[in-house]
Amino acid sequence: MEIVPEVHNIFTVPLFVAPLEGVTDKFKIKDLLEMELIENKKAEVNPWDIEQTNPDLHKKKEFQDFCRVIKHFVSHVSEKIMEFDESYSAEITSMWGNRQRHLAYFRRHTHHNNIFSGVFYLDENKEFPPINFYRPSYTDFAPTVSKNNIYNGGVSQLESKKDMLVIFPSWLEHDIPINASKQDRFSISFNVMMRGKYQDDGTNQSTLF
Repeated sequence: MEIVPEVHNIFTVPLFVAPLEGVTDKFKIKDLLEMELIENKKAEVNPWDIEQTNPDLHKKKEFQDFCRVIKHFVSHVSEKIMEFDESYSAEITSMWGNRQRHLAYFRRHTHHNNIFSGVFYLDENKEFPPINFYRPSYTDFAPTVSKNNIYNGGVSQLESKKDMLVIFPSWLEHDIPINASKQDRFSISFNVMMRGKYQDDGTNQSTLF
């Protein structure tokens, strides 16, 4: 007798992707980012490191229109998809620009002390590396698989495309592999805190952020 099991996907890690066509050119984001990189250029940069600006782009008036787009999208995700309390307000706590030159990469990491993190891509190239996301608590003792699927894989890749906005939980581990292309890969990264009350009054865990 063949046994056909029911499959219950009890936990899901959300990844929110939105094509914001024309935003890079409309707000001249790439020009602004290149100016920031010039102003914040370090004396020496290792060829395998990604160049980054200071993490305060969200405080500059030139980026305010772009920040409003991000906060609007995050608020939609928070209220309509995650169904968090509608009283929360999205606040960008840090934002910085990235230039990934030929052979540069960024290690596996998470973003602490925020609810959401994200990245926005300013250009695209078929040779650009994807962003890799890693399964939480993935075991190192893994059987050999005949075909990768959502149940046995430990890494999920997302190709970068111009004007693509990606939002994900800040605790989700990710990295950027080596840029094998000869073209610089530009992006803007950011963190978002949902400001408001966490846990109900009367509990020992109630607090305001």
